[in-house]
Amino acid sequence: MPRILVTYASRFGSTAEVAAAVGDELTAAGFDVDVLVAGPQIQVAKYDALVVGAPSYGRNWLPDAVLLVMANAERLSAMPVALFTTGMLGVKNPKSALREHEEIVETLREHAPGLNPLSTALFHGSFDRDNLPFCLRLLDRMAGTPRGDHRSWEAIRSWAQHVGELFADALNETGTNAAPRPGEQAT
Repeated sequence: MPRILVTYASRFGSTAEVAAAVGDELTAAGFDVDVLVAGPQIQVAKYDALVVGAPSYGRNWLPDAVLLVMANAERLSAMPVALFTTGMLGVKNPKSALREHEEIVETLREHAPGLNPLSTALFHGSFDRDNLPFCLRLLDRMAGTPRGDHRSWEAIRSWAQHVGELFADALNETGTNAAPRPGEQAT
């Protein structure tokens, strides 16, 4: 059975919850899935496909996710990969958020030249100002970040299901013969 890694960076837990939902959908599709925090302990070579996600802060992903991509650039060029970004910018300004997400993906490609994700996605995040340190709460009041949970679980699940189909097709093409066909469980 193909092994899929869903790895993520998360500052306050919103992206971790999105990664868990993606992992659940891929597991339901018949893959052997690990959902792990991005970091130097990750052994990407143990997996057949990879999903990486992180929130966008200041037009960048959190460093642990970027470093994971950079450190595994050669391996990622030879495996199916999907990327997702979470953030709050899209709640108020969807076009700017999409442009920012596309810039992040392009920056990742510059750091890992062979990286060619099968799919990328941008999801709204969840924000609770009370989680911020005092000084950041003051700054955020000026920025006016929308509070609340703006994640669309339906969109997240739908994208994860689509990624599962893409992974199954890609793994079958490369000879990983145990990849489940879309909609059926691996045996």
